[in-house]
This record gives sequence, structure tokens and C-alpha cells, in this order.
Amino acid sequence: MDNKFDFMAAFNPEKTLVKEFEHWVILVRGEQTTLGDCLFVVKRNIPTFSDMSAEEAAELQIAIRWYEDKCRKLYGAEKFNYVAAMMRDHFAHFHAFPRYSKSVVRHGIEWNDDRWPRVIQFDPSKCTPDINALIVEELRD
Repeated sequence: MDNKFDFMAAFNPEKTLVKEFEHWVILVRGEQTTLGDCLFVVKRNIPTFSDMSAEEAAELQIAIRWYEDKCRKLYGAEKFNYVAAMMRDHFAHFHAFPRYSKSVVRHGIEWNDDRWPRVIQFDPSKCTPDINALIVEELRD
């Protein structure tokens, strides 16, 4: 990742990068509400999704498919919630939350999706920086 991604510095892409596509990056969220929470960020500093190019929009489907397949295989994710609030960080990105009807034990933590089957909320994380680093590693190709 080079300095053209300075606009997303708050997400620590140098430590949280899971997958880089031509137009998108997938980053592990620092706050893991459910196991495998990530951020999808378009690699241009654009303020809204309506500013995406056709190429960026087309590649998003590929990135989402990769992410969902990875979370199903690694963690047994059943559904996914996507939230594009962009209230604090004013560039096009969204939060991706794998959803689970049953608890998942990983990295010494019992992960419970307490909101299942309701819409996700941004709850506090159970995750330490060390656990986050393990999640980054296992989600990478």
C-alpha cells in the first residue's frame, strides 16, 4: 500500500490489509463485532458510491464473492450484513459483517452473534490487537 491511500489511514491498512483488488481493498475491522468483520474501501478518495466508475462497481461483486466464500470456509458464516454509514470517514467504504446462528470458538474466544437474526449493530469488540492480527493472517490468501 502506498501513500495514495493516506485518506484511509485511520483504518491502518498497513496492518489490516487482507486482500487487494485492482479497485478495492478489504481490511479487517479493528472492532470485531462478529468474527471476520471487514471494511471494503474503494482505492480512490471519492465521497459517495455514486461516484464509482463502472469498473469499480463491477469489481465489487468479485470482491464480495471472495470475502463471503472465505468467511463461509474459515468460520462457517451463514449470512452477511453490509453497512455503508460513512458518517465519520467521508470516503466511499462499507463495513461487512459475517453472521452466525451458532457460537464459533476461534483464537480462544467464544464468538456469539447476539443480534442474530436481527440487523447488526456496531458493538464493542472482544478482540485484542494480537487476535486481530491472527484474523488478518487467516483471511489473507
